[in-house]
Amino acid sequence: MENTVVGSRPLKRSLVGLEVEMLTLDNAGKVVHKADEIIKLTKKINKKCDIVKECVKNIVEFGAFPSVRVQNTGTNLLNNIENALEAANKLDVKLFPLATYPGTFTSSIREDEKYKIQQSIFGKEKFEIAGRVTGFHFHYELPKGVFDRKNKFIKEMGRSKNKEAMLHSYNLMVAADPILTTFCQSSPFYQGKYYAKDSRLLWYRGGKKLEFMDGMYSNLQLLGGLQPYKQTGTDLIMTINKKYEKWEKTVTKAGAPDNFMKIYTSKLLPMWNPVKVNWHGTLEQRGMDMNHPKYLFGVAVLMKYMLKSIQQDYIVVLPSDIGIDEPFKVEGNVMYVPPHTHVRNYLQHESAYRGYQSKDLRKYIRKFMKTAKNIMHERYTPTVKKIVNQVKREKSTSDIIIQRAKRKGYGKEDTIPNDVAAEIALKSCRNMLKEIDETRKNIADLE
Repeated sequence: MENTVVGSRPLKRSLVGLEVEMLTLDNAGKVVHKADEIIKLTKKINKKCDIVKECVKNIVEFGAFPSVRVQNTGTNLLNNIENALEAANKLDVKLFPLATYPGTFTSSIREDEKYKIQQSIFGKEKFEIAGRVTGFHFHYELPKGVFDRKNKFIKEMGRSKNKEAMLHSYNLMVAADPILTTFCQSSPFYQGKYYAKDSRLLWYRGGKKLEFMDGMYSNLQLLGGLQPYKQTGTDLIMTINKKYEKWEKTVTKAGAPDNFMKIYTSKLLPMWNPVKVNWHGTLEQRGMDMNHPKYLFGVAVLMKYMLKSIQQDYIVVLPSDIGIDEPFKVEGNVMYVPPHTHVRNYLQHESAYRGYQSKDLRKYIRKFMKTAKNIMHERYTPTVKKIVNQVKREKSTSDIIIQRAKRKGYGKEDTIPNDVAAEIALKSCRNMLKEIDETRKNIADLE
C-alpha cells in the first residue's frame, strides 16, 4: 500500500490534522475559567504553540501542524500540550483530558460575535452545553483536485476517480462513527448524573435516533447529527447547500445581526456534524470524546490507514445488507459497510448507551480491527496497542470512570457530589506528562 501508483506516477499522500479540547481545573479538581491565562503564558513559553480559545473560558483547544506523517503531526500536538501543561503548572491549574466533568459547574460563554449568534439560536441554556463537553477531531486531506481552495468549497466534477475516492472516504467515516465513539467514550457523567456510556453524544448531538431531545442539536440534526452516506458528488454538494440554507433561515429567525455572513465566510463553516467536509479542505471526524493521548493516537493511525487505502487503491465503500453481517469485508476493490439506517439508528444508539456491553457493536468493532490490521504495517502496532487492549478487555474509559464512582459509593442512579467529582477528575489529570512521553516514543517511527 505504501507504493501505490497510477501508471508511473505516485499518488499524493494526504495530510493528517488533529485537534483536542481540554477543560481547565484548579488544584482541588474544580472547573475554573483560566483558559485565557493558560493561553497567554503558553505563548510566552513557545510563541509557535497552537493553543487557542474556545467558546468558553474554561476550555482550551490545541491543534497540530498538518503533515503526511502521523509522527510529525502527533509530536507537534504532544509538544503543544506539554507547553500548556508547563504553563498550567505555574498557574496552579490542571488540564482535564476527558470529555465531561463528572460534577456540576457553570460554563463562561465568551462575548465574541460568532458565539453571540450561536447563543441567540440555541438559547443560553442549550449553548452552555458546548462549554461543558470536549472532543477530539481528526482531519484527513481531501484527494487532489476535488477542493477549490480559493472559494473554500468542493468542485463540481464529472467523471473523476478522486471525487469518487472523496465520497467513499466520507462514507467510511460515517460507517466507522459508532466504532470511534466507543474507542474514545469518556463521558458517563454530565452535571453530576449518569446518562449513558457516552453522555456527550446525547447532550451534544441529541435527536430522536439517540432518544434524547435535550441535546444541543436535537432540533437541528441537519447541522449537528450523524448524516446518511452520500452516493454522488452532487448529493454531497446539495446537502451542504441545504445545510447552509437551514443555517441562514435559523439565524434570521433568531434575530441575529445581518453581518453574520462576514463571520461565516464559507458554506462549510456553520455545520457541526460528526462527519463533515471542513473548509480547510479536509474530511473531519469530530464526533469523538476527548480522551487520553494513548487512545487518540491509536484512533488517528487506524483512520489514516483505512482512508489511505481507500484513496490510493480506489476502494469502493459499498453500503449493503452484506455489510451488516460482514462489515468492512474487502473483496477486490469493494469494502462492504452496513446501510446508513443500521449505522445511524442502531449502532450509534448502541455505542452511546451500551458501548462494549453490546454484542453487535463488539462484533462490528472486531471486523473493523481485522480489516485495519490487514492494511497497516507491523511497525504501527505499538501505537494501536492501547486500542487493541481496550477491545480485548471490552472496557472503555467510561467504564473505568463508572467503576471509580462505584468504589466511592455512587452508582448510575446517584448524583455525584462535587467533592467526589473533583477527586475522580484529578485522578484523570495525573500522569499526563508520563503519558505524553510514552505516546511520543510509540509514534517515533510512524509515517
